[in-house]
Amino acid sequence: MSTTYPADATPPGPRTPPDRAPGAARAFWVIAVVLVAAGAIAGLVWAWTAPSPHVAMTMTELGPFPNDEEQAARLVSMDGWYAALGAGTSLVLGTVLATLFLRHGLVTVAGLLVGSVLAAVAAVVVGSLVANGSLIWSWDPHASPGTALSAPLTLHAYGVLVSWPLAALAPVIPLVWLGSGRDGEPSRVIHSQRDRSRTPEAPMR
Repeated sequence: MSTTYPADATPPGPRTPPDRAPGAARAFWVIAVVLVAAGAIAGLVWAWTAPSPHVAMTMTELGPFPNDEEQAARLVSMDGWYAALGAGTSLVLGTVLATLFLRHGLVTVAGLLVGSVLAAVAAVVVGSLVANGSLIWSWDPHASPGTALSAPLTLHAYGVLVSWPLAALAPVIPLVWLGSGRDGEPSRVIHSQRDRSRTPEAPMR
């Protein structure tokens, strides 16, 4: 049994799933590239703003220890500045990018996740290279007790790396709930439901 449509109406075509919408792959790469570039810039800012990147320490039998409380605070500030820059940058960019590309659904979420993780790594790499002249992931000096040391700029609590993906994904749920970035999709759904409830009119002869 075939359905008859009015003469001036166009039969509804197949609806493209959100994840397979045109430009989904482009959206993924745009999100990832923007976040990685932001991570590199944040790494530069981290190297320039972290108070006293080189901290005065002394080697003991248990490992290197700061010389005093001021040096200990400077050591903690390395991770603190990184976490603050990462959370702030990824929260702002995550909100903007999710608003622009949320219509692509899970592709947008994947782009934010992958891009923010790569941005977290890029920030460490760029910051370490600028501040130390070389990439230092983990500082574990080998020296005799009593030797004076200078701690380079690096991360000491690697848990701060998750500040990037957590902040980047945080705006997704509120934006989905508010219906932002969906190009009027709710109104189309409402009209389609009304159209289904109506009885098709017979074509005029």
